[in-house]
Amino acid sequence: MVGDTQPAFCGRIILIDDHPLVLSGIADMLRVSGYFVTTARNVSEARNLIDSDAQFDLALLDLNLGSESGLELLNSVPVNLPERIIMLSGVIEQEMVLQGFQMGAFGFIPKTIDLDKIVAVISAMMIRPKLNNSGWMWSAELNDIVEARMVMPPNSTLTNKEREVFMLMREGKLDKQVADELGISIHTVRVHLRAIKRKRGHNRRSELSY
Repeated sequence: MVGDTQPAFCGRIILIDDHPLVLSGIADMLRVSGYFVTTARNVSEARNLIDSDAQFDLALLDLNLGSESGLELLNSVPVNLPERIIMLSGVIEQEMVLQGFQMGAFGFIPKTIDLDKIVAVISAMMIRPKLNNSGWMWSAELNDIVEARMVMPPNSTLTNKEREVFMLMREGKLDKQVADELGISIHTVRVHLRAIKRKRGHNRRSELSY
């Protein structure tokens, strides 16, 4: 369980979030607790700060940065990213979170968490070991940090190819566009769509774009 203790981890954090109130609120809470915090509002700003002489121990990365995705930063080369990256989002978008873990992210914290609890959760998460192709998540139901597979069970988790199809469909791309981009047939795309609908419980193709 996560207790109300002083943070065991105190270091340099870069916080990337496009919402001014969220940015200042989280940053102020972390600074009061002894962290050195630098903020950025978009991927480009974050890249410049990370590529500068500043050395960060942790990045807190919002997955939804307006017209950008926080995952773009994880896909940056040769950006000298911090060893540990904790994703943030107001909505648990399972496919984005899992993709983030595959791209090297360490953890995920939903923005629905009480602001006065976030420092303790970050501290408790940072002492956990890194996991391959998985990560740690804050569970409000359990009031604790758990491995992602506990929150996202295997029978609802998409395969790598299904996830690729899902993410492209969310961008509004048509079957043929998805097929061309992934180098597969339209028939294969539709097979993946049926599997996605079965796992997610969607009955209409349009619902894939939520």
